[in-house]
Amino acid sequence: MKLVEAEAEGPVEGDEAIVTPPRPAHRRVSVSLLFTLLVLTGTVVSIYTVFPAPRDNVLVTEAIEQHRNAVAWDLTTPSATELRAWALGVVGKDAPLPAVGQVVGARKIEIHHRGAAVVRVRLDGGDITYVVQHAPGISPEHAKRTDGELFASEWVNGKFTCVVVGPAATRERWLRAFGDAKH
Repeated sequence: MKLVEAEAEGPVEGDEAIVTPPRPAHRRVSVSLLFTLLVLTGTVVSIYTVFPAPRDNVLVTEAIEQHRNAVAWDLTTPSATELRAWALGVVGKDAPLPAVGQVVGARKIEIHHRGAAVVRVRLDGGDITYVVQHAPGISPEHAKRTDGELFASEWVNGKFTCVVVGPAATRERWLRAFGDAKH
């Protein structure tokens, strides 16, 4: 029995059939292997270019950077009502805001295309930076980091992620003032 390809023209009546030898087995295997490797490589490259890198404590890193840098505030020494109204527009309804110390200023920043509120609080003569952002789905329950002379603590409060940054030497005192921060 012979295999006949649908596209091939058959022999004219009375002519001998044209028989072509099959492809060598090693050529079939190498073409299949090449195709498989091409698809796998394309898939991996696509995943790394389309999806963002993991966000390992990006909020903590940004909060430490905001604490170290002198910034221009969107609001300077706002009242509690002004701060609450401003935070409503920046991070959403019922955002947990600091209830201790004197608010020096507040500023909006963008972290991974979402708004975050940076609030500087003066507490016991020292400056503390508080950052709050709507939690991006799955967030770590608690994270802490010491970075030189600074200490940062991150925790989840309802649907928000909060970070507080201040001097590492006095962290027990100011963490206690921010009651939700587990230290």
